[in-house]
Parts: sequence; structure tokens; C-alpha cells
Amino acid sequence: MSRILLVEDDFFECSRVESALLHQGHEVVCVGDGDAALARLDAEPFDLMLLDLVLPGLDGMGVLRTLEARGSSVPVIVSVTPAGIDGAASAIRAGARDFVVKPAGALRLKVAITNALALAGAGAVSERPAAPVAGAPVRLRLAHDADWTAQDRSGQPAAKACGINESLPFLDALGHTRTLEQLEADAIRAAVSLYGGRMSEVARRLGIGRSTLYRKLSALGLPVPEPVSPLAVAAE
Repeated sequence: MSRILLVEDDFFECSRVESALLHQGHEVVCVGDGDAALARLDAEPFDLMLLDLVLPGLDGMGVLRTLEARGSSVPVIVSVTPAGIDGAASAIRAGARDFVVKPAGALRLKVAITNALALAGAGAVSERPAAPVAGAPVRLRLAHDADWTAQDRSGQPAAKACGINESLPFLDALGHTRTLEQLEADAIRAAVSLYGGRMSEVARRLGIGRSTLYRKLSALGLPVPEPVSPLAVAAE
């Protein structure tokens, strides 16, 4: 698989993400600040960097600006908290390929890594847009025949297959970055599809409260799934 540089100063988050990436077959090197990340990039090759934006010393935006000045081609995925999601737009403009919101699940990490590597390999974007294009068509969807298995007892999703559109889902038809609102709507639709009527689990995986989730579903015009029956829960 890929060799990934994980830049995260929180020990527990670093351990959690590292475990998910190792389980997917990646080789992972963890560092805790921006200066250490640049030093590792100078010393050895990496296929991708997963970069926290909030770091001691040189922060994530500083790392992105340094990489741009060096002409580095390593694809970067930035990691943000729900409260700091506005920073993801600045990071995309600064050269990041995608972003994830903490605590990102294994499936979201897999999709982001696949997209970032595909974009880097294809050289699909030659110029960065000054701002996202509003009203762009949605490009991310779950395949109708995606084969999902039940969650295990630890609450981790076990996806046998996830049909993602081969086109890059965080870009519109013109190759410009889609808005954060559109990406958020895609994430909500995917989570509701994956976790069904378990709305507490949907909210937890998205990192938001249930009341916020219901408001967002209403704003998107999406129906609230029927609660999973006790028999169905027991069968899992």
C-alpha cells in the first residue's frame, strides 16, 4: 500500500489513526509537529501526508506554505476539528488535496487517501481556484449495490465494499473544489445510508449532536430513517 506521514500532536488521536491506517495495509510514520514533518520529508520518501492543522511550533498552514515554496508534490490531507472546519477551505486553497474531520473513521480516511493519491497521480488539477464554486453537482455517492456488513461489538463499521464514483468527489465537473456545505451533505447522506436508523451512531460518527443532525437532515430535505427494531439490533 502507501507510505504515509502522519502529523498529529495528540497522542491518543495519533494512535487511533495509525491503527486504522495500519489495518488498511499502509506503512505509517508519526511525528508531532510541523518542523519534524518537514525534516522527515527531507530525509525519506512518502506517498502521502495526513496533516493536523493545529500543531505546536510550525502549524499545518505553515507546513503547506513551505511545501508550496519547495515545489513539493507529496499529496496532503488535512485533519480538522468540527470547530475548525473553516480552516479546511484555506488548506485546500494552499494545496491540500482533501480534508477529514476528527475523529475521522476508517472509511472516511480510506476514501480521502484514495482520492488524494488518484488526484496526485493523474495531475488532474493544474491550477487552484481562488474560491469554491457554489451550486456544483454532487459527485460522491454510495453505489446501489454496496455490500455492507453489520458493525462489530466495538462499534467499528465493517464495509465489504464501498462504490465511490471514480471521479474525484471533492471536485465539481469543472475540476474546482466543491463547497464545504456540499461535502458535509455528502458525508451526512453516506453516514445515514451506512448506519441506517441508528441516529445516535450517525451523530457520533459525524462528530455532532443528535439535535444538530436532525436540523441538518431537515435542511437537506432528507427523511429521518425509522429506528432499528430491537430484533434487528439483537441480530447484529
